[in-house]
Amino acid sequence: MTRTKEQRQTPAVRVDDVERMFGARRSQPSTDTPPLELRASGGTKRTDEDWVVPKKLMAECVSGKLVVDFTQARCSRREIDIQVTAGAGAIVLIVPRGWRVDLDGVTPGEGTVANRVKLPRFPGAPLIRVVGRVETGVVKARYAYRSPLMWLRRSR
Repeated sequence: MTRTKEQRQTPAVRVDDVERMFGARRSQPSTDTPPLELRASGGTKRTDEDWVVPKKLMAECVSGKLVVDFTQARCSRREIDIQVTAGAGAIVLIVPRGWRVDLDGVTPGEGTVANRVKLPRFPGAPLIRVVGRVETGVVKARYAYRSPLMWLRRSR
């Protein structure tokens, strides 16, 4: 694909511009996908390593631990809405570096809301908006842990 002189002189700084320029657009998500409901009433429940992220998720944890891992998930959306309800359990959101998590919509009762996702959001990376209530449990967003060997390799 050849570009004009003006297009070559204009910098493509956004991901949308680069994708439009080279035609490498990701598959568009379908709008009719039902919300994914995750429930843990005891013990530990984790999402699969390879799963497709819908527009809306509902996470409920009465007791135990519910881990929603986005590191290996296939996500073609810019915004993801999560409705959380944590009784005495813990809901942990694990995101890749470059993603952003907004926990301002979560109201803590006696529980804890912790956002460990501090790095700036990459252009085109998803934003996760979390709303809901925490009774005596924990809602935490964090990055995936890396071993010392992974730190040396600087991967992920």
